[in-house]
Amino acid sequence: MQNAHERFGTLEFTKQVKDTTTHVRVHVDRAVVEAPKDESGQASAHLISLVGGDSEVGALWAGVTEGAMFQIHLPGRPAMAVSLGPEAQCFRGSAAVSNRERPVRHLVAISLELAKTKPGVDREGARTVLCDDDPIFVLYRVACRFGLPVVPVWATWFMRELKVRKAIRPLLGLGCSPVVVSGNKGTYLKWIGKALKEGSIRIPEENGSITWRLPRTFLERPILAASDARAAPG
Repeated sequence: MQNAHERFGTLEFTKQVKDTTTHVRVHVDRAVVEAPKDESGQASAHLISLVGGDSEVGALWAGVTEGAMFQIHLPGRPAMAVSLGPEAQCFRGSAAVSNRERPVRHLVAISLELAKTKPGVDREGARTVLCDDDPIFVLYRVACRFGLPVVPVWATWFMRELKVRKAIRPLLGLGCSPVVVSGNKGTYLKWIGKALKEGSIRIPEENGSITWRLPRTFLERPILAASDARAAPG
């Protein structure tokens, strides 16, 4: 696959212990990064998905758990120093690639803030980091997190409210279109109550289960195709 490496970012990690220096460089296929508010600030990574060898992934797993700083380079952007912060979570796996004796190791690391967006976790939180900006996906994830009484047809209205109230802003993404949404359960319930009174949204007349048709672009993109692995520079 021609120029496949251009769709990947890179992540570098350097650690020095006494007289030993460890330097690791791997390819990144997914990332969610929050740029600093000013030039003196530090960028925060909320999700990093990377592939590499046994020793590389092992060193990066250790770095993530220690809250280390990494250099990440997303296509078309200058390199940034990022950290996943304290209590970041890691998930490791393997991917078989043709023409390779050993499988490629896969590591997904997420920040504590992103981990807390799971349904029922930290319902008092005022920010929700999401990997997709599709209106239906945004409403679904926010509703699941805070237990909101909503229906999919309200997605367009909800996205409009977020934009008008400046409660949504884009994040830097690789392989996804991430956003961060501001607000908590009380805030959203007030919006819903006001919109129902004004007639901006309506409760469906029919009863029954609700079906959410969510975008699948984030999951359907392959982590690492075999041809991509061969084309990517070492």
